[in-house]
Amino acid sequence: IIEVMVALTIVVALLSSCAALSVGRIVPSPHLVAACRIVPTPHTVLNVVTRRHVSRAREPRCGWGPEPVWSELSIASIEDAAEGLKAVTITPADGTADGFTVPGQYVQIRQPGAEKAGFFAIASAPGASGPFEFLIKETPPSDWSPGTGWLTGAEAGAGLDMSQVMGGGFKIAEHIDEVERVLLFAAGSGISPIRSVIESGALSGKDVELYYGVRTPAHAAYLDKFDAWSDLGVQYTLCVSAADTAPLQACTGYVQDVAKAAQAFSSAPEKTLILMCGMKGMAMGIKEMAAEAGIDEARVLANF
Repeated sequence: IIEVMVALTIVVALLSSCAALSVGRIVPSPHLVAACRIVPTPHTVLNVVTRRHVSRAREPRCGWGPEPVWSELSIASIEDAAEGLKAVTITPADGTADGFTVPGQYVQIRQPGAEKAGFFAIASAPGASGPFEFLIKETPPSDWSPGTGWLTGAEAGAGLDMSQVMGGGFKIAEHIDEVERVLLFAAGSGISPIRSVIESGALSGKDVELYYGVRTPAHAAYLDKFDAWSDLGVQYTLCVSAADTAPLQACTGYVQDVAKAAQAFSSAPEKTLILMCGMKGMAMGIKEMAAEAGIDEARVLANF
């Protein structure tokens, strides 16, 4: 009897461990999977895998969309865009561009056959001819990302894998008819999807103000496009956080502080839409200031 009870206790413990793995979406170790011997249901198949297989479930998904469908491609061109930033173009596979319909959407890119991939917003506008354009920051590898050194240090013609277009992008269409003003906030490489919005024409007829934050002017990308954006009706402010490097035509400080000082948040808050892309601190600051000004939280949008 004692032996039977011990055996039952072991089985229950193993089954409980498997259940916990399913709920927590953790990939179990091989010996635990072998011990459980459970045939996964459609709901658990992404959670219980063995190390003998290369599974898409182990690739970085973050709950942002479907599993990537990879195409073997190559870099069409690569050049310096600013300090620490590279302008990269990639010609998508046939049919891929059809899925790019909303500014702010992204793709995953990885080294050929690699397990980890990076997420990169498309900088060019939906429907634009030619290859997809990207603005890629040079970053080291981490536990969750392969970094970008392999890509930013590559040359034209280097191979890579790129996914289909993913994400919903900026939900502009849900709000644009109800607003008169659009505030755009970007920091560093976050100007990439903001560029896509501006050049898409989605903000045509609105009062548009862009606040672009960088550490120094040398870190600012797309300065050569600002005049063209101005012709599209975009008023722009370059915000430099390193005070001793700010040129006369730029403001000193973080984007949200510069915008607040200019009373950008308090002007017609009920008719204002905000689009932003940048680091967490910037996003939190913008949300707080927008809330204080009475801007509807539903109209403060990020592309992820």
